[in-house]
This record gives sequence, structure tokens and C-alpha cells, in this order.
Amino acid sequence: MAKGKHLKETPSVPENKKQKRKFNIINICVTATLFIAAAVSLTVFERPTSSASEKRELAEFPEFNAENLFSGKFTDGVSKWYNDTVPWREGFKDISAKINKCMGVSLGGVTVYGGPVNVITTTSAPTSEPDIKPTVTDNADNVVSDPLEENTVSEEVTVSATEAVTEAVTESVTAPYDPRNEVAPGIQTNGQIIFQQQDGHYRAVSLYGGGFNRDKFISTVNGFAERLGEEIQTYVMIAPCSGEYYLPRNWEEYSASQSEDIYYIADNLSDNVINVDCTSVLREHADEYIYTRSDHHWQPLGAYYAADAFCKAAGVDSPALDTYEKRVVEGFLGYLYQNTQDANLLNDPDTFTYYIPANDFKCYYYDTAYNFDNRYPFFLQMDPASSYQIFMGGDQKIVRVETDVKNGRKLAVFKDSYGNAEIPFYMGGYEEIYVLDIRYFDLDAETFLKENGIDDVLFTMCVFSAAGVNCDAMEETLAKRQ
Repeated sequence: MAKGKHLKETPSVPENKKQKRKFNIINICVTATLFIAAAVSLTVFERPTSSASEKRELAEFPEFNAENLFSGKFTDGVSKWYNDTVPWREGFKDISAKINKCMGVSLGGVTVYGGPVNVITTTSAPTSEPDIKPTVTDNADNVVSDPLEENTVSEEVTVSATEAVTEAVTESVTAPYDPRNEVAPGIQTNGQIIFQQQDGHYRAVSLYGGGFNRDKFISTVNGFAERLGEEIQTYVMIAPCSGEYYLPRNWEEYSASQSEDIYYIADNLSDNVINVDCTSVLREHADEYIYTRSDHHWQPLGAYYAADAFCKAAGVDSPALDTYEKRVVEGFLGYLYQNTQDANLLNDPDTFTYYIPANDFKCYYYDTAYNFDNRYPFFLQMDPASSYQIFMGGDQKIVRVETDVKNGRKLAVFKDSYGNAEIPFYMGGYEEIYVLDIRYFDLDAETFLKENGIDDVLFTMCVFSAAGVNCDAMEETLAKRQ
């Protein structure tokens, strides 16, 4: 037999391996197609320039020049622009919010995520009982005593702050309407809870950790009022946030009492400081739309009721609400939505209603050192998501308002952002108003007020500011001396 090379036969590939190879090829093709389609869509389709939900302008395409190119700023800018302006970003955020809604741990009917929830240890009740000096009114809301003359308030009608908070709590129990749910399933995230109200709307509420700075607020205001002397009357009006009236009862142990801190401060103000109790006033209107549901601020309607209480205490005119021009903005989504990205809030946005005074007024804007900037409107055009910034556009300006009221009265308002919504309701009672933020003021406050002939100074802010971290900024602001 002839010798030759032995050739091995190539074994046939099993059928299942052939199928697997086909599937791999198909998978690679589909994946590549989707990747290319996504890349093309991100390049071709229109990119947004602003975010309604985040209330900001998105990154712009960077300027191309040699300096930016060689420093790396151009490529960094392109990367930031590309990532920040993804087409359909609001739709993707909505999908993400709905996915987040499915996450978390359910404890007793309450979905908890975003960190632990701590039980609040209640602070001790006020021990002193100095008299509050609000304007005393009869049942027809007619002023029957002068808040500037302490001796005109008879002993029978004098009410201490401690008694006032007890009465307010009693009223909240016996009143026919109570907006708080007995038990409401909710979501806690980043210090907020989100729940469905009895009326079917969703609301976000900030949990209140307690007033660690309330004694500093008291000493700061009392000291400043003493420096001002008798020629300028000092007022304090601290507003509670929405949790005071709407926090479900099964969440009360996780949030400190706002009214307790507010009345503690009122009890310990010096005799030359007049406290304006807007907490009880707002409680009377808690069944109205006085607080936003997606933001930490109140509605202008709530600010009106508070401002009306101050005007009565100060003895100046307070025009009726129906004399104002009413304007309505639909689709407001505020800070609490931005902070939680909750799908329920997204699909149930606020209606934001603000009011324009009937009398004439002019507004002048200055920087925080009182250097003139320009004359702008008080009410600015804003996207619905930024509705609360309609008032002066924010906080980082000194604003001077001249009105057609000819009574010679001048008001200075030291405030946080809560105070912005109050200012329109003072335009019918004062000839001139100075709007000063407690966080952004670079002058000697005492000298500024006296040089500008101020008659009344009002410290107005929410309890989170007065008894919290913003009190540090206020102390620093009022301590500045020339």
C-alpha cells in the first residue's frame, strides 16, 4: 500500500453553535444600530437651553479660541454642554422620577428613602410670660388700641404668647376644618415628606428640626432695637412654614413644633419690640390656598394675611385684597419638587396667584453696598417654574420702592425670601419702602436706617431662618459698624 499523509477530517460544527454565532452577530448589529441611532439623535435633535424643573439656564456651547483650546477649557465646556443639554431631558427626568417612586422601604404605610428619619425631641415650652404687644381688634377687625402705646392695652385683653399658643392649639382641635390628615402615607426624602391631601392634591412639606438659634435671634433683635432707640420702632413677624398646618399627624414626632419656637421668641422680645402674631392669623385661613404645595414658600395669599396683620399693628392702611389686580400662573414647580424629583408633584403642579397694588409705585435697585444699579419693575417676567422670583427676581439686591402714598411713613424690611411676597401689600400703607435681605447687606444697618429717615423696621422671615442657620447671617449683618 502506498504511503501518504494522513489527513484529519474537520469535524462539523454542531447546529446549536451555528445558531449561537448567528445570534451573536445579530446582537452586535442591533446594539451597534441603537448606539449609532442614539449618537445621531443626541447630535442632530434640538437641545434645550433651559430647565423648567430645575429653574436654571443650561450650559452654553463654549467659545472657541486658542486660549480656551490649549488651557483645556474648550473641551471641558463642550463636555459640560453635551451632558447638560441632552434632548428630551425633561422627559428622561420624568421617567427617572417614576422609577425612583418604586424604590424604598415601606414602614407602616409610609415609603421612606433618601436617608434615615429621626424622632424629634421636643424643646421645652417657654417659661417666661411677658406680654405680646399686637394690635388688639374687636370681632369686626376694628382697631381698638394703639400698638405703640403699651399702657392703652387693658389687663383684661393682654394675652401672653404661651397662652396664645395654647389657644391656637385648642382652636385647631375644635375647628370644623382641619387640613391635617390623621394618617397619611408619604415619602420622605432629603428632609421632606410628600403625601396626598384629603382634597386629592399632593403636597411636599419640609420637616422642621427645631430652633437651635432662637436665643441668638432674640438677643440680636433686642440688641439692635436698643441701639435704634425710640426714633425707630422695631417689629418682628415670624411666619411658620406649611408643616405647621398640613403635616399629617402620624409624622408629628419627626418634626419639631414651629409654633413653640415662634411663641418662645415672642415671649422673650424686649418691651420696645412689637411682635406681630401671624401664626394664629394663618391658622384661621388654613383651609385656603395659602402655601404652595411644591415649594417651601407660601402663596402670596398667605403673605397678604400676614402683611395685613402687620399693617394693623403699625397703624397704616392695608387695602382690601379685592382692590389688587389678580394674576394667575399655571404649572409652578418649586424647590421641594426640584429637591425630590417626585413624579406625583410633577403631575400635580401648583397654581401660583399673585397680586399687583392699585396705587402707583416705582422701584429702584441697588447692590448690597447701596450703589445704584438701575430702575426695574417690581414684578418681573419669569417662567412658570420660577414663579416665586416674580418678586424682584430674588434676594441679592437692595430695592427701594416709592409709592403715591403721602403719609410721610418709611418702612425698612429685613427679610429672607419669605418677605419678598409681602412687599406689594405694604405699598398701600407706606410712602417709601426699603427691602433689605438679612443675608445680603454690607452696610452699617443702624446708620443706614437713621440716614434714610426710617420710621418702622420689620424683621420678617420664616421660622427656619429666624431660629435656624440664617440667624447667623442676620447677627453678622446687624453687627456691622462704621
